[in-house]
Amino acid sequence: MSDFSKTVTAVQHGIERRLHTGVQIYVSVAGQCLLNAGFGMAAVKQPMTESTMMLWRSAGKPLTSAAILKLCEQGRARLDTTLADVIPTTRGLVISEVTIRQLLSHTSGLPLIETGWPHCTWNDTLARIYRVGAIEPGSAYQPQSTWFLLGEILQRLDSGQRSFNTILTEDLLAPIGIGDVWCGLAEDHATTLTGRLPEFTVTERGDLDTSDYSVEPWLTRPSPGVNLRGPVRELGRFYEMLLNKGMNPLGQTVLQSETVANMTSSHRTGMFDDTMQHVVDLGLGLFLDSNRYGENSVPYGFGKYCSPDTFGHGGAQCAMAFCDPGHKLVVAWAANGLCREPQHQRRNRAINEAIYEDLHLFI
Repeated sequence: MSDFSKTVTAVQHGIERRLHTGVQIYVSVAGQCLLNAGFGMAAVKQPMTESTMMLWRSAGKPLTSAAILKLCEQGRARLDTTLADVIPTTRGLVISEVTIRQLLSHTSGLPLIETGWPHCTWNDTLARIYRVGAIEPGSAYQPQSTWFLLGEILQRLDSGQRSFNTILTEDLLAPIGIGDVWCGLAEDHATTLTGRLPEFTVTERGDLDTSDYSVEPWLTRPSPGVNLRGPVRELGRFYEMLLNKGMNPLGQTVLQSETVANMTSSHRTGMFDDTMQHVVDLGLGLFLDSNRYGENSVPYGFGKYCSPDTFGHGGAQCAMAFCDPGHKLVVAWAANGLCREPQHQRRNRAINEAIYEDLHLFI
């Protein structure tokens, strides 16, 4: 059993460099949990623990993807379903013929826009997206717009009976056995979690300042692409389900094995991403190992030791989660410090590679 000494050293190095005050990490191999712990401090006089409610940011995107693919399994949508097919408001608009497949593979051509989140309501944010004036063919990772559209598809196909949060929880997370994840905390719920909510910081000129993500409305407004929160063990359990070809720990089917295979196979290969400013390969709502395009330069990669079939998703400047089927490894971690991209990319590689070294997993 590893003591994860190199991983702890990598976390401590980040604390010393004032990139974060604490990190939460979950690691399992073949479904067996080897590490589920917090290191450092979540806030003043509040140690980071395994139950601290961490911000996942974009690392939560694959959950939305899986919920959409579950609809496709049920025949309620197809990957080639267009926005106009589901959202009548978009008919006749520039974005009307954008498909679910394009949204999930970041090939929709939607420009990056200011969505107004979290100051705008869900409907106001959608209205901004609907007003997009032009689509540019190409590949550009979409931090927010795509995911509001996918969330709206989920709600529309549910006949407007349930919120995105409820659909995600009841239809995907509960069957996996995940029960401590939220996309925007209800205000009354947020008050009951005071002792579990970390203080998020942003690194500015070597100092740690409080981030807006610690407070309302960032804490309470839903955003399917950037505002899922929970202990990272829950994110790890999601990837264990994918590793187990769609089965939960009880052997029950959450996603069909064919759906998992499709989700984790390449749907965008060898394309330069205008947002990431790097060539990266994508599945459906997942990043695939892209080390062959530069293991030390690929953004939000999984480290130099990962197997070629590794897939996962990072969260901007704070989180990472992935599954390496070649090693039956699942990793999920989140820091409470949002540092600048170059610093975070170094931190990301350092933590990921330290975990492999601690487990003596080398390809």
